[in-house]
Parts: sequence; structure tokens; C-alpha cells
Amino acid sequence: MPLTSYASKIYARWNKADPALKAFLAGVFFLGINSGIISSAFNNYLNDSFRMSASQRGFLEFPREFPGFMLIFVTGGLAALPVRQWAVITSLLTAVGVAGLGFLSPSYHLMLVWMLLWSTGGHLFMTVESVMGLRFAREGGHGRRLGQISGITNFAAISGAGLVWLLAKTAAPKLYQWAFLAAALASVVSAFLFSRMKKDGEDKVAGGKRFVFRWKYKWFYLLNILFGARKQIFLTFAPWVLVTVYGANPAIMAALAMTAYFLGVVFRQAFGVLVDKIGERKMFIADALILLIICGGFAFSTFRPFLYALFILDSLMFATRIARTTYLNKLAVHRSDIAPTLSLGVTMDHAVSMLMPALGGILWAAYGYESVFMAASLLAIAGFVAAIALNDSAAPGRSPLSEG
Repeated sequence: MPLTSYASKIYARWNKADPALKAFLAGVFFLGINSGIISSAFNNYLNDSFRMSASQRGFLEFPREFPGFMLIFVTGGLAALPVRQWAVITSLLTAVGVAGLGFLSPSYHLMLVWMLLWSTGGHLFMTVESVMGLRFAREGGHGRRLGQISGITNFAAISGAGLVWLLAKTAAPKLYQWAFLAAALASVVSAFLFSRMKKDGEDKVAGGKRFVFRWKYKWFYLLNILFGARKQIFLTFAPWVLVTVYGANPAIMAALAMTAYFLGVVFRQAFGVLVDKIGERKMFIADALILLIICGGFAFSTFRPFLYALFILDSLMFATRIARTTYLNKLAVHRSDIAPTLSLGVTMDHAVSMLMPALGGILWAAYGYESVFMAASLLAIAGFVAAIALNDSAAPGRSPLSEG
């Protein structure tokens, strides 16, 4: 299909889309720009501004991930509000936090305050994105819709990472201030767009449930716990290895982020479609096997292009959140279970992820960075066992978010 015809088809579909969906996707796009800037610059920002050791970097993840641990209480406090308003709050918290990092962080302790605000916004959006994605999905296409939203985030993040790369390449003075200012402004725009969603596009936490815990959701809980441990090792130590051991500068890290985001535009949409077609279980098995390869590569290889490729691959595999969300959607007893259970999953994820960087920092200091990734391989094995035991055919064809 010619590029012009494809673009015309996309434009026609956009014009016919639900106005609330269009406002939401536009807001996601600008929040994605913010994400691209922060993910590209944050590790270099910490290294250049505060000269942290690997152990200190590991312990910093405890306060950074603490808002994720508290998410079940945050969403409980917001239970009476529509999720549209959660999205607005997310963007505003992110904007204030990122601006503070850029302009009001003369000391480490002040930096922590702004980091907590930024992190709270980012973690709250995990629930918002999943709930609204399911809300706007057609029956049998939940993975596809979540993949589209994730793909849009990746596409937007290319712009953010590209800005960091450009500023780094031109040796712009006050690199981080300019980058974080742009990130904050993008978040403000996203807040405005989210506020434009009409009421018929809102999705309240039906029944005002603040907390849900059911034994039926046990595998969903376990998958979140394992992901929390795996995720944090690679969010913290994979880029830290590249920056401090192999000397990757901001331009290189931004280029890696741009590559991951560019590939993610297609990969995450394809991942969502595959989840709908072959089920969550097979996707979790594949993720565990890929993680084992990534762990082995970081532990035993010193070939930089290979490590760069593994870094990008691991970023792509974070798409498994799509499968966890659609799996919960199949299991959910009531529509009102979705948002609080997603929040509880994030809280469980972060109860583990807050501890893993500190333990990883201790391992690094005692036995070298290789030991961190060797330990992470055990998580891959545990994830494989959990995936084998999973039953992803629960309540086939049933969608709580499609009920009247």
C-alpha cells in the first residue's frame, strides 16, 4: 500500500474515532514525549549532577519506587473520581516533579522531593492507561487496543529521546534544564487534553471500590511480583552498567532509547495482537526465555553492540504488561475489580522492586556487576515456571469492561 494511501486511511479512521478516545490518545502522546526525555536523561543526570556510586544508585530506587508501592492507597483515595480526572492529576504531578528536577534541585535531598512527585504521577498513569485502554477496546481486541496505546507512547517518546540526543550532540549548556523544561511543558499539554475528554468517555471505578483481593487473581499477583523484581534490575543496573562501566554518554543512551521506542511502535502493537490470538500464557513463557538470554548476555559478554542490543530487547519486553492486563480482564469477577486490582498489582510489583536495587547494589559492591545479572536469571526461571502453571483460558470471550 502506498504511503499516501496508508496515511489517508489512518486519517479517515482518526476522524471517525470516539472524541473521548482521540482526546485520550493525544494526551498519551504528549505524556510519551515526557517519558522519552526522562528515560533518556535521568541516569546521566544523576551521574553528572550527584556523582553517585553503584550502591547509592541502587538505594535511590527505594524512594523512586515508593509511590508505586503506595499506589493502592493513592487510587483508593481517588476512587470516587472518574479515571479521566486521575489522568489529569497524573500529568500535573509529572509536570511539577520534572520541572523541580531541572530547576529546583541544588541538593540531593531536594531532588528526592521532586523525584517523588514525578514518580507518583508516572505510577498512577499505569492504572489509568490500562483501565482506559480496556474501556475503549472492542470485544476480543483488548490486547490490540492496549498495544496501540503503548505504541503511541513509544512513537511520542522518540521525540523526547531525540531532543535529548540533539541537546547532547550540540553540547548545549544546561542540557538537563532545557530537557526537563520540555518534558514538563509536554505534561501540561497532556493534562489539558485529558481534561477535554467528555463524560461519556469516562470510566469510573464502579461501586467506588478502594481495595480488592481475591484468591482467583493469585497468578496475576505473582506475575506482578516477579515482574517487579526483574524490571527494577534492568531499569537500574543495565543502564548503570552501560554508563559507568562502558562509558555510554547521554547521546548514546538517548540513541538507544530512540531505537527502543522506534521499534516499540510496531513491536508493542504486534505484541497486543499476538496476545489476543495465542493467549497470555505463551507470551509469558517467551518473555521468561528471552529474559534468561538477556541476563546471560549482561553477565558474561563485554561486546558493547551486543549489550546495546540486549538493552533494547529488554525495553521491548516490558510490553508484557499488556498481557497481564488482558489476563486480569479475563479473570475479573466484576467490572469494578479492574482498577483496584491493577493498582494492587502495581503495589505488589513495587514492594519487591523497592528492595531489589538495594540488594543489587550490595551484590555489585561485593562481587561485581556480573553477579547482579546472574541473580536475575533466577527470576527468569521462576517466571517460566509460573507461566507454565498459568491458565489463560479463564472465562474465555468474557469482558467485564464490556458489560452494561
